[in-house]
Amino acid sequence: MGLIQGEHPEEVAYVKNNALYTQLRTENGSEIAVDSVTNSLETIDYPHHETHAGNHYYIEGYVELNTDDVFRIKLVTPDTTKWAHFSWSIVSSGICETTLHENASGGMTGGSSVTPINNNRNSSNTSGLTITSGVTDADTVGTQVSSAKWGSTGFKAMVGGESSRENEIILKQNTTYLRTITSGEDNNIIQFRASWYEHTNKN
Repeated sequence: MGLIQGEHPEEVAYVKNNALYTQLRTENGSEIAVDSVTNSLETIDYPHHETHAGNHYYIEGYVELNTDDVFRIKLVTPDTTKWAHFSWSIVSSGICETTLHENASGGMTGGSSVTPINNNRNSSNTSGLTITSGVTDADTVGTQVSSAKWGSTGFKAMVGGESSRENEIILKQNTTYLRTITSGEDNNIIQFRASWYEHTNKN
């Protein structure tokens, strides 16, 4: 059996029984894992990788609103090229409408600071986003990048629903975003979750 060493230590090939086999290793020489049943490479998606690296964050909570009540969340991105790859889910027990605006300005006062939570509880990394919940309206809301409305009034009870985005939005750096949630029912319980990882492009 002959061994062929590539230019990099992670590149290895060998010949056995007149067949050429290759072996992939990491930069530190560890073998890349293969599933024992199918011999498929064991991989994880990139957001999962960022969780392991301590660069994946989330916020979540709930609020109870009555008809025409409005709840707003202000989000400010830092002026760096470490961009947030952002997705969210909003669930309500009754009729609900929500929008997300980019480049909001003026107003947006009051509220409470929200500290993003690192998905990797062993990491001391912190998010670069600044988030404030319960703010007043913006003087200028800017560009609408998302909107949704759902729910209905049932025969005996209100009917809720959900809005979510699985395909991430890469938030613009040094920009203020405004999430607005408007209730169409009394005693409407609205749950909100946002998750994102922060990443600098490699190229």
